[in-house]
Amino acid sequence: MLDAQRDIAPGKGMTIPKSGAEVAFRLVITLIVVVFVVLAIADIILGEALIVSCIWLVLITMLVWSQSRKQGGLRRFLTNWLGDMFGRHFAEISAQALSSREVGFGYELFGRRFLKQAIRIDRIETVEWRTGQATDVTGRDMNDWHVFVCYDHCDPAKSEKRRKWAKKPDQDVYVVGPSTRKEKIEALGMELVAFLRASGAALVQSEESNRFVRANTNQ
Repeated sequence: MLDAQRDIAPGKGMTIPKSGAEVAFRLVITLIVVVFVVLAIADIILGEALIVSCIWLVLITMLVWSQSRKQGGLRRFLTNWLGDMFGRHFAEISAQALSSREVGFGYELFGRRFLKQAIRIDRIETVEWRTGQATDVTGRDMNDWHVFVCYDHCDPAKSEKRRKWAKKPDQDVYVVGPSTRKEKIEALGMELVAFLRASGAALVQSEESNRFVRANTNQ
């Protein structure tokens, strides 16, 4: 997880839309988890349903611990959870030299700006949009299109761990924006490509209309 403070090039920013359905889903899930955690604690205090209550609390604790560790601590995990639901999401370009310029993805919450991911412009290999797992499973378009940014992570140790199972072990993927129908995602993808190109990214359209690749890369 990256810090909120950094120098930003004037005018180099774009708003990333959110999905009302995803926000509502997160809110409902949060309420359900909180209610059942409170009920589990009450049952333990009253000496009722001890095994079930303990199992539930252990599962929730493990989930929160895992995500907190991944995101840099409990405070950051909770802030990101709130930011995903209520924050104003954005992409911005750092005010660094063109050769080392980064695009940062984050959100604004409580008057502060937080970055979730920063990617060197020159390390972006592809920007594309495609359907997700729901469409793969059902065999029909489930309006679960996403925008994906594939980039070089430049971590030899990570590459080595992925060598046996990953198709592209030297690269990571970051999902930009919500999951929604194709028309909205296509518009977001084109806006992001234009934004990155204006900031120095050498992206050219491939034979597929929904895929832009780094110039001179072997595709």
